[in-house]
Amino acid sequence: QFGNMYIMDFGNNRIQQWAPGATFGITVASASMSGPRGLAFDPSGNLATADTGNHRIVLFSVICRKYS
Repeated sequence: QFGNMYIMDFGNNRIQQWAPGATFGITVASASMSGPRGLAFDPSGNLATADTGNHRIVLFSVICRKYS
């Protein structure tokens, strides 16, 4: 999305965004997640992941950094 790479870190319960050429990632989702699995973007550019430990699908606005 927008040239960035998104990495789901199951062990640390977070999703990180890596910009092209970056030497470190920015955590874009973590606070209430437990065992995130899989990443997908919807047509609006929102990031979706399965929050398996909490039995839910989380939709995250990458631009605004908001959960729903």
